[in-house]
Amino acid sequence: MTRRFTAPRRPLLALGTIAAGGLSLAACGDAPAQDAAYSSPAQCIEAGVDAETCDAEYQQAMQAHLKNAPKFDGQAACEAEYGAGRCLETPAAATGTQGSGSGSFFMPFMTGYLISSAISNLSNYGAYQRQRESGGYSSVPIYTNRSGVSYRSDPVAIGQAPQQRPVNVNTRTVSRQGFGGMSSSRGSSFGG
Repeated sequence: MTRRFTAPRRPLLALGTIAAGGLSLAACGDAPAQDAAYSSPAQCIEAGVDAETCDAEYQQAMQAHLKNAPKFDGQAACEAEYGAGRCLETPAAATGTQGSGSGSFFMPFMTGYLISSAISNLSNYGAYQRQRESGGYSSVPIYTNRSGVSYRSDPVAIGQAPQQRPVNVNTRTVSRQGFGGMSSSRGSSFGG
């Protein structure tokens, strides 16, 4: 009887190799498209977006600006947040809200607008209209504070501080829990 010499099988090693290969292939996928910020319709057109789409998105951002922009009772309060000369007195009737006192309030200038990447990648206005009718996408006004940081603002009532979110911030989340939760250099173990 002849005895075959075979190497001992390592099923865990094979499974680990398959899992690592799958994770590295998943990292090869396309990165999600980012929304695009423009300071004017002309800049949007220069970036290759259809002219009618740029104008329509700008008008929508202006409507959102009048409705949702941070509103201040006084010019000093607005300029303290956004800088000297960056605020405009606006009649309450222009936005459909009632201000206190004189019937007007101060709001920062809109310094740009944010377009969803799903809209900015469309080739013509007809495709834009179909995408817009399907819902979900809207342009968002952008404001720049006195430090030069650009923000988008959620709807706020007069007298409340705006909930500001930075524009175009790329973040990476690093998790240190679960599989691979700890790293060590003991040489004999992987994971924890």
